[in-house]
Amino acid sequence: MKPKKIYLLIFYLIFSLCPYLALSKEDQKEKLSKLTVEADESLEWFEKEKYYLAKGNVILRKDGLILKANLVKALYIEENGENKLTKITAKTNVILTKGKAKATGQFMTYDLNSKIALITGPFQTFSSPSGHIQSSKMIKFNDLNKKAEASGNVKITLPNKTTIFGENVKADFTGKEQTLKKATAKGNVVVENVKKGQKSKADLGVYNSSDEIIKLTGNVVIINKKSTIRGSKGITNLKSGISNIIGNRKKGQRVKGVFSPTKNKVKGD
Repeated sequence: MKPKKIYLLIFYLIFSLCPYLALSKEDQKEKLSKLTVEADESLEWFEKEKYYLAKGNVILRKDGLILKANLVKALYIEENGENKLTKITAKTNVILTKGKAKATGQFMTYDLNSKIALITGPFQTFSSPSGHIQSSKMIKFNDLNKKAEASGNVKITLPNKTTIFGENVKADFTGKEQTLKKATAKGNVVVENVKKGQKSKADLGVYNSSDEIIKLTGNVVIINKKSTIRGSKGITNLKSGISNIIGNRKKGQRVKGVFSPTKNKVKGD
């Protein structure tokens, strides 16, 4: 027998309808944020502890946000005669979407007041039309100020197939589609475009989407096919493919380059 799904539309246990019965339809839309929950196995209400627990292929929808997981726990507080959601936690096969932005992982907490989602586990991702972020420790996204942070073998993939690696990455987004505006990577930074044969290494890398330029600082190494340039600072233009590197005269750091000729293959070689 297939598990019976439990449907809760504007669930009255979470949002008591009594205070809104005398309100007009327009007022109710403004006052009440619609919530829908689906679950395969069960939905439990812990009145004393003030939380709800849904199990089995849970789907939760609220304020344009869609959350999917095998287990979802929703905490609430009593405020002005109603039960107000404060925090949502989800476990196992977590997928969080809003518009064209999507986050995945194994464990997630979402604070409804601060609009901050924290995803942790061995592997998690955050993607939008302008980029894809993945990490082995955690990804945190603030929906109010449109900022994200990731740590643990972080990898950013840009639409032009350029990848940025680092131990810690902070990113700024803009607009409803969560367009990547700026990304700052720290610790063992690597910028690579396999198709073009380009690779850069540094201690710090800053990417700006407006001009598609990456600024590199600290132990910079730029590799273009078989040529290698070293210096203290570097700039890579992703549009033109041109890389510049500079030294530090005050510290006696000179620019060093090794250029290997590229041999053209002749038919029959």
